[in-house]
Amino acid sequence: MKNYDELERLPISAIKQYAYCKRRFTLMFVDCEWGSNYKIVEGDILHEKVNDPFFNEKRGGKHISRSIPVYSDTLNLYGIADVVEFIKDDNGVEIGTKPGLWQINPVEYKNGKPEKSGADNLQLCAQALCLEEMFGAKIESGDIYYGKLRKRITIQFTNILRNQTICIINEINELLIKAEISPKPEGQVCSHCSLIDICIPAIYENKNSNRTRIERLIKNA
Repeated sequence: MKNYDELERLPISAIKQYAYCKRRFTLMFVDCEWGSNYKIVEGDILHEKVNDPFFNEKRGGKHISRSIPVYSDTLNLYGIADVVEFIKDDNGVEIGTKPGLWQINPVEYKNGKPEKSGADNLQLCAQALCLEEMFGAKIESGDIYYGKLRKRITIQFTNILRNQTICIINEINELLIKAEISPKPEGQVCSHCSLIDICIPAIYENKNSNRTRIERLIKNA
């Protein structure tokens, strides 16, 4: 990992934006353009049900905490883990506030279903790398709960996934240093992008209907 001390600490959420579309990422994190569409609102509604920083639950040998701040000085990252499960295990690590040894299992909540880009896996792996640094632990896997599937999918943190995550973090920081807006990637699907009116304004014609859909989602939440 290179030294990026001159840059602000990178939010973990940036990894998914970069993996989805480099142009979208630079519009958001270089040009400070942020948008909203119905899919973002749906995701916000799902996370409202999960993100309670004062929630702690005990189920036998498992402690469940929500909205846990995570960070890595080594990777210059920070973020919020939706859920972290601490599972009592003699092969685990000390976590400070609870007696005994514990395995750590991060759980991320997503509104949709698995994406072809694998961006969700990268984001979860980045959370695990932060938790490993914070607790001196080795985390073998984590889970992603998909709202459309209504089930968890377990993600193994293989060396390939770890190296891919770290490589992308390096690429992101290099891009932020250049501070240039990337071109649209060839073959990129833009129909559900919240920044389509900014990125490609000429083809965006249904702003009013999109706004109506957002307002309806908020009203029915």
